[in-house]
Amino acid sequence: MSTTEHTINDAIARLLRGTRRAWRDSNIVKSENNGMLRGSNARPDILVLEPNVSPVAVETEVLPAVAVEAEAVARLGERIRTNGRTILSTVAVRLPVRLRQLQDIGLEQEIANAGDIELALFTGSSSASCTRWPRSGWIRATLSDLSILIQSASVPPDVIEEAADHLTNGVIETAGLLDDMATNHPGAIQKISEQLHQEDDTQTRRMAATILANAFMFHGSLAGGPGELARITSCEELRGSNVGLGKSSVLAEWRKILEINYWPIFDIARRILEAIPTSESKPLIDGLVQTADSLLENRLMRSHDLTGAVFQRLIADRKFLAAFYTTPASAALLVGLAITPEVTPAGGSWGDAESVKALKIADFACGTGTLVSTAYQRISQLHELAGGDAEAIHPDMMNSALVGCDVLPAAAHLTASMLAGAHPTVQYKGSSILTVAYGEQPNGNIALGSLNLLDNQGMLPGLSITSLVLESAGVAEQETWRILPNESFDAVIMNPPFTRPTNHEGGHAGVPNPMFAAFGSNAREQKLMAEATKRFAQGTCYHGNAGEASIFLALADRKLKPGGMLALVMPLTLLSGSSWQQARTLLARQYSNLIVVTIAGGGSSEMSFSADTGMGECLIIGKKVTSFSKRATFVVLNAAPEYPLLGYTAAEQIRRLIKGDEVRKIEDGPFGGNVLKFGNDTIGHALNAPLPDSDGWKLVRVSDPSLAQTAFQLAEHGNIWLPTMNKPLATTLDITTVSTIATIGPIHRDINGRNQDGDIRGPFEIHTLQAGNVPTYPVLWAHDADRERTFAFEADCEGIPHHATTQDEQAEISRKVERVWATASHCHSNMDFQFNSQSTAMQFTTRKTIGGRAWLSIQLPRVEHEKALVLWANTSLGLLMYWWHSSRQQSGRGIITKQTLQTLPTLNVTTLSEQQLNAAVELFEDTKQKPLQPLHEIDQDSVRRELDERFARDVIGVPEYVYIPGGPLELVRMKLSQEPSIRGAK
Repeated sequence: MSTTEHTINDAIARLLRGTRRAWRDSNIVKSENNGMLRGSNARPDILVLEPNVSPVAVETEVLPAVAVEAEAVARLGERIRTNGRTILSTVAVRLPVRLRQLQDIGLEQEIANAGDIELALFTGSSSASCTRWPRSGWIRATLSDLSILIQSASVPPDVIEEAADHLTNGVIETAGLLDDMATNHPGAIQKISEQLHQEDDTQTRRMAATILANAFMFHGSLAGGPGELARITSCEELRGSNVGLGKSSVLAEWRKILEINYWPIFDIARRILEAIPTSESKPLIDGLVQTADSLLENRLMRSHDLTGAVFQRLIADRKFLAAFYTTPASAALLVGLAITPEVTPAGGSWGDAESVKALKIADFACGTGTLVSTAYQRISQLHELAGGDAEAIHPDMMNSALVGCDVLPAAAHLTASMLAGAHPTVQYKGSSILTVAYGEQPNGNIALGSLNLLDNQGMLPGLSITSLVLESAGVAEQETWRILPNESFDAVIMNPPFTRPTNHEGGHAGVPNPMFAAFGSNAREQKLMAEATKRFAQGTCYHGNAGEASIFLALADRKLKPGGMLALVMPLTLLSGSSWQQARTLLARQYSNLIVVTIAGGGSSEMSFSADTGMGECLIIGKKVTSFSKRATFVVLNAAPEYPLLGYTAAEQIRRLIKGDEVRKIEDGPFGGNVLKFGNDTIGHALNAPLPDSDGWKLVRVSDPSLAQTAFQLAEHGNIWLPTMNKPLATTLDITTVSTIATIGPIHRDINGRNQDGDIRGPFEIHTLQAGNVPTYPVLWAHDADRERTFAFEADCEGIPHHATTQDEQAEISRKVERVWATASHCHSNMDFQFNSQSTAMQFTTRKTIGGRAWLSIQLPRVEHEKALVLWANTSLGLLMYWWHSSRQQSGRGIITKQTLQTLPTLNVTTLSEQQLNAAVELFEDTKQKPLQPLHEIDQDSVRRELDERFARDVIGVPEYVYIPGGPLELVRMKLSQEPSIRGAK
């Protein structure tokens, strides 16, 4: 007799109880119980009724499971009979048919080991209006995945967003009261700013309001709690008491709480509230209490996302620190890839409490704690899935396992409070959340925040910079080197600042060194800090042009143990920028199982894993080892994950592919990569590729992996092996690099630049060419997309030699003029190719012309070679090489510098036969004035199609099946036109 679904549900419920400490009471996870819903005889398959969060209903059905989705949706909006709480989330579960044939222990073992359970999550207040995750299809999962999904479903995302908006409004209103207070009580506002160690401004006042709101929410959650918390009076009780709800009564309760625990939450809030004049305090307290009460009514205090999300929403720019907020969804992805279910980051068992307590996890730029908090949640879940008790290990996790550093005291306090809030009633003795010193110290030492940890001299007497450690019952001062020694961490998970010392644009204009301009440091301090950084960073992968993120990578590497996990959010320039080469070398040579995640998104805001950065980012995950494979798994997502469930699901798929050695390789040919799915939606793909000894990592923001495989074959092996072609049909070309066959001209600074001391570096002044003028020294300087529709056009500027004041200076200018003019050529390469508006990768000038800001001159042995090279560069295959080789860190744009132009893969036009060269020249003359469309419209470009066909047939002799209408080359054009990195926002 086959096993009933009732029996299967009872088995699932028993197994779920073992995956979370709070569920081990049979009254929490119930199966097949009648009378659980108010006003209904319906019997949910499984109900999870954990205190303080929303109830979750689970409906199951064995495949084909035609009714399970409708049953799950029908549960939304139902209320629990015993307490009236509303079901806002349900999970539909489709089970494999084989479970029908099993019973008892065999049934439970099969459910526990199954990897083909299918899930869908529904959220909403009624069955008539709900959201489905995924939108269609199902998530392939395990029982552990089901447990984690239920845990996240207990705090629905829509409710979190609504609450975040509500809290934001409350904080803004409170900050507005502080604004009003500033007029009559400027001294009070000054005291608050001093407590936060920041200058008074709108952000500082909103920080203060957020910290107060956080304290009032904790107060409401703790009042009347277990043990000593029973004597804490709630704000509502104070309102109805003889003392009333006022500043003094609230402070009295907060002091009672501080006697018990919770220093990270209440100490800074107490000091802020003490600074507020009593006469101004009532409307502020009333408003915050109302905000806190409304949030507590929704039972959202368990959400780690809420306060941190609001805090970062209120901080637009951290005074040049550029430490933007990692979204919860991106944090789930990064942490899910770094902390895996098989073993702890130290290689221990998740079920062994001592192994888990011994972990050391660090974020040396913790901000408000999103990453370290997400890591803690992940560790707790994996420990409890293995039978552990996360609450029991909480004191040790807080004391030593979780390390966070920040230069902002308010951020460190909020990080500590978020971590403490995981188990708010559990006391702990100490904490490793540090406020690290920054700027010139009273003793004359220079502090660089967490970067001081790079100083190997830190332990010498008189040189150490101390840090403030947020403990449960106070603030202690410790020497950071003694509690954060080198090679002591099992994982470093971090989203470091990206500021560059050379970035003087926009809001940084006039700042001597923006990287060190936080907290109003003056020019002298910035200079001293820059010198200290240079000293500390000697021998590391730090590069000034790469910026602060590169030195944080060096710090993470230095602190990690051998075998430790590195997990970073980094600027996209890491993968291609020349100033990042040492960082790439470090990663390639000292880390294995590297995972690189980028986003294919078109617009600048769509390429980031952080909120509001407006710049491209990547995720880097790897294990520090002594042996390495010099390969990486490159993951390209179609978009940044929108919510934690998607981030978690993507991480699980990627891990399983890597664990099973199933990731397709770029060498395999143009057949695509591993597709990543969220239900029926494709969310990205994965592809494994070798890491070059030098040059950038190419698999960045490539939406169609078959294009990457096509480009790899052409660049590395000279193979024209296009999608739909079998390998035996591939044609081989003589592919070389530009520097092998040509001489590249000077960059613009060597044409018209000046040295830092004001001396002439480039011999020319550049002037726009006037109509009718014939320049002595023609210069191709700038871009004008409409003028550049053809690949043959003339100079737009002229170079006028600088006027000399002395004979020696005149001689030097003359020498430089001669040297620069000797580089003039007919062929020029586009340095800054705006794919979605410009048409040409290379161009030709009738007169020899000097290159400029936008174009680099390329000299070949003969003018015929230069014509052939211009033709090749503007064919679909030449454009594919440019796109593949360029830095694609900006929307719809590819950048090739002089250094990267040297290694640009190109057809070796110097080995073409005279017949081939003559055919190229003829084609050039026929097409040089035919207008081309921008690259993103290459699939619609009849001139480009003609150029492709004739060049393939007449110059390089490619078989006809490659370039016929509808053939492989047309498919390449179609694929290129749809790449987000080419289309940009168009």
